[in-house]
This record gives sequence, structure tokens and C-alpha cells, in this order.
Amino acid sequence: MSFLRIPYGDSPGTGAWGTPSSNHNFCEEDYIITTYIAEFINTLTNLTYIIYGAHGIRRVAQRADGGIFSTLSFPYWGLVGVGVLSGWYHMTLNYHSQMADDLSMFLAVGTLMHQLLTFDATPSQRLNTTLLIVGTVIPVSIYHCWADEIYVHEIAFAAMVIITGRRIRQLIREKVASEASRKKLKGMANFGSGCGLFGYFLWNIDYHLCSYVTSTKRSLGLPWGFFLELHGWWHIFTGIGAYVGMALVEYLVTMEEGKPNRVEEGFVWPVRAVLRNLEGEGGGMETDLKKER
Repeated sequence: MSFLRIPYGDSPGTGAWGTPSSNHNFCEEDYIITTYIAEFINTLTNLTYIIYGAHGIRRVAQRADGGIFSTLSFPYWGLVGVGVLSGWYHMTLNYHSQMADDLSMFLAVGTLMHQLLTFDATPSQRLNTTLLIVGTVIPVSIYHCWADEIYVHEIAFAAMVIITGRRIRQLIREKVASEASRKKLKGMANFGSGCGLFGYFLWNIDYHLCSYVTSTKRSLGLPWGFFLELHGWWHIFTGIGAYVGMALVEYLVTMEEGKPNRVEEGFVWPVRAVLRNLEGEGGGMETDLKKER
């Protein structure tokens, strides 16, 4: 069935954006599809972040306590920013677009962490938390760009992700009364984390075993070789994981005792199905706030 297999051509090595100048160049061959996009699949798969972020913004914009530029929407805007800036990076493979892609990660996790740590805080506590996050992210970002090193950036980002994950699980324990509902929400949180970890596993295969991946892709030909663009799968799985975390945080920080049905409206897969199941336990009543004692 050779008519279903298109042989790979040779990469020209340079294209409309010039010779790649970024520190990292992933396994997808440069300008192999079009001279206007350096890494075609790695660029295209950033739509995962943009689509999920746009869905989140659309949902929050319709909330009475939200709005298109509310604190509830900021994490989703950060997710859109990751998609746009990462897409720019993989499209151009320029050094400056790489820096923008790296720093966009702080934009997404920083806004989410801020929401988690300040939604029930006093004004003074909110100010202190904001200054702490900004006072950490800005110096790390400046150092990352000035020194052109990645380890401090990665450590800071990993620490923020860990803090965010621990806080999400803490809120589930504190705010969800039903044991069955807590189990389902923890399962959703674990699913989101698992997506991110599996994406990171694929990222490492793509980065460290590139020669083997490339030879396999070339033997398969196009379009089948697209399925082995593992950095693109990293975008897809981390996009799913990030959306799960952001939607879960939105749900937890806006829970109200006696909240009516249909709380899953506006959420999309995989979050919507889980929240619908929670409602099935009692119209959302099982996930009310625990009463203060």
C-alpha cells in the first residue's frame, strides 16, 4: 500500500525564519513540511493549550463571579500564552522565541498558584503572596535570560508545580465532605499529574533517543511518521494535565454550600464527566463545603 506512504524528503536545514539559533532543537526535522514552519507537528500540537485555555476563558466569562479578565480566568489566559509562545518557538527555532517559551511556563503555573493561595486570603495576605510569587519569578526569569542557563529555571518551575499539586490535594481534603467525591476528585488530580509525567517520559525519549526515533519515522514515511513526533505528544499530554489542574482549581475555589445542579456545564473532557458523576451522588450536595465547627 505504497500510495498511503509518502517518503520523507531531506531537511533544508533553514527556512523563512533563518538558521535555527535556539539552544534546543528537538527531534522533528527542521522545515521538513514547509519552509514557513520549522517544526510542523511540534507547532501544530500547541493548539492543545490554546483550545483548552479558550474553553476555560469562555466558561469563566459567563460566571457571575468571573469575567473574561477576572482572577478566575488568569490561569486559562496563561495556558493560552503557553500555546502561543511555544508555537512561536517551534515555528521559528529562534533564541528569543525559546526564551519566551521558557518564561511562558511561569505565566501559567504562577497564575494558578496565585489563585490557589489567595482565593480566601485577606487583602494583606493576598498582597504578600503576590509579592512573594512575583519576587521569585522575575529574578529567576532575568537570571535565566542573562546567564543562558536552564537548571535554576527548571528547579523553580518544578517547585511551583509541586506546591500547586499539594495545595490542590489539601483543598480536596478540606472542602469536600463526601469520601466518595474526594476519591473521584483525587483520581482526577492523579490523572492530570499522570498525563504530565507520561508526557515528560515521551519528551525524554524524543530528546535522548532521537536517532532511533528518526530512523523509524523515515521507515514508516508520511503521514505515519507524524505519530512518532513525541515532543508533539508532550504538548498534548501536558495540555490535558494543565487543563485538569486549572479546571479542578476553579471548581474547588468557587464551591458553595447548596450549589445547584449542572456545575459541570462549560467544562470539557476529561473534567466534565467526573463532575457529572459527583452530581449523580446527590445533585452536588455531597461536595459542599465542610461546615465550620
